[in-house]
Amino acid sequence: MPFMTLTEKDFFGREEELPNLYRRALDTKKGIAQNIFLSGPRGIGKTEILKQLFIRLFWRQDEIVPFYYSVSNAILSAADFSRDFLIRFVSQRLAFEKKEQALLSLEAVSLRGLSSLAEARGALWARELLDRYGLSSAEPIDSLRIALNAPLQSTLSTGKPVVVMIDEFQRLNGLQIHDIADPGLVSLLEVPLSFKKASHLIAGSDAEIREMSLSGGFAKLTVQPLGPEEASSLLLSLLQARGIAIDATPHALVHHLGGNPFYLRCIATALRPNETFGEEAFWSAYHYEIMNGRLYLYWSSLLKTFFPDLSRRKDALELLHKIYSSGATPPLQKASDDFLGSDANAEALLGALHHAGFARGEFGVFRAPEDRVLRDFIDCLYMKEILGKSSRDIETELLARLSGTKEKGVSFEIALPRLKESELVAARCFEQMGKNLHISEDMIGQIQMALIEACINAIEHGDGEDGNIHLVLSFMKDRVEVSVESPGREFIVRETGEPFTGQEHAETPGRGWGIKLMKRFADSVRFEKTDRGTRVILIKNIRRPEDIHKEGAANGE
Repeated sequence: MPFMTLTEKDFFGREEELPNLYRRALDTKKGIAQNIFLSGPRGIGKTEILKQLFIRLFWRQDEIVPFYYSVSNAILSAADFSRDFLIRFVSQRLAFEKKEQALLSLEAVSLRGLSSLAEARGALWARELLDRYGLSSAEPIDSLRIALNAPLQSTLSTGKPVVVMIDEFQRLNGLQIHDIADPGLVSLLEVPLSFKKASHLIAGSDAEIREMSLSGGFAKLTVQPLGPEEASSLLLSLLQARGIAIDATPHALVHHLGGNPFYLRCIATALRPNETFGEEAFWSAYHYEIMNGRLYLYWSSLLKTFFPDLSRRKDALELLHKIYSSGATPPLQKASDDFLGSDANAEALLGALHHAGFARGEFGVFRAPEDRVLRDFIDCLYMKEILGKSSRDIETELLARLSGTKEKGVSFEIALPRLKESELVAARCFEQMGKNLHISEDMIGQIQMALIEACINAIEHGDGEDGNIHLVLSFMKDRVEVSVESPGREFIVRETGEPFTGQEHAETPGRGWGIKLMKRFADSVRFEKTDRGTRVILIKNIRRPEDIHKEGAANGE
């Protein structure tokens, strides 16, 4: 095969995404398939989904030709890229005809050898395509155009539609002519992207792809983290494959990893078969991965890729540590002033951090990511590279901090349909949970009011393919956090991070009260853009009866 894939039994938690993509791919035959941008944070599994889709299309049907290509940083010369792209497409296209797995494994095949193979197979379209490419090899732009249009030409010649899957798509911005990168070369994809019977599915760095000028009407599909059960099942399966049998995985660690398949595989690799597998062994493996393992190598290499200069890398590390530790969410320009002073390259530094995935930069504000593992990595690297602490001191500090994550309270996730009066279901669920956790009725009532308004807001503004409102109700010792997330248009003002109130809203009686009521009944209200759409986070500090009693006694009441 042209790539390694998981076996089907080890591919967890994608019961919706993969069949959905498979059905969409089959629509290519009808000429109604959309180009798709597969979105999601690093490590979430976008590449594996593309590979699994290729396998399904290759083996389970005969009408839609699958083509998978991962753009490599090592092949960015326009001439080298076009040759590699064309050879891989023709090889996979010929392999599909007779389901020849061996043909998919061909390495270092020459254009002449591939042309002879095409002629022997009677694939005159491939022979003509390769000959035309050979005649244009002296002109990099012409040869690049021929290669990128190869799936389209194949479809026109044979009548068989093609699904083109391009991973690490953002790297196409780095294609070079005479050793000079020319982002404009991506425009050569304009014709292939507009052809409905050669649909494209792309994946890679979200931040960079969003800034590319792409035609073809991409529909965005977001790959979500694995749920707790799927994450635990994946970890158990990975451990079993290594000869490690345990009854259950540590809930706190699985939660900390955030349903990221890459992180789960790193932990499984770090554990040794002859170890005693208590919870501490898992946390020690996590520390090893943060400091020395595959996880460390992945994030540190990414940091070096975007900041090859050591001094700028240290600037980036210090900036990240300040942002992560402060929890600040200032506008981007203010972030430059607050954290980098008069640094003339501050904007470029912030942009690179955003592109690399180390920071979020939506709606004009600069935020720390929700990725707890990435934040731990940055903290440890900062202690090592900037503060000069020893590995033992870093381990002690990290494990001490992580010990506080093992009991963070109770959290529930609920998916509600975006229908009228769904907010009442959410309010009732919160009421029952609050009573079980002995929260006062007054406080329950206040949070319910804010929750109802947030849900109504999500119902009104929601759109997109996901028809649900996603709620997370978190009950901690000192506070309650309620997250209400829905797919929807970006209705947040970039400069302030606040929802806008357009002229049509201002002139409509009763509009705008929802936000005011949320702020009235919650102690804190925050609005964020997410991969699904928009999230409202409500925070209410808890004052339990025993705390009120102690306060009254201290005041002599």
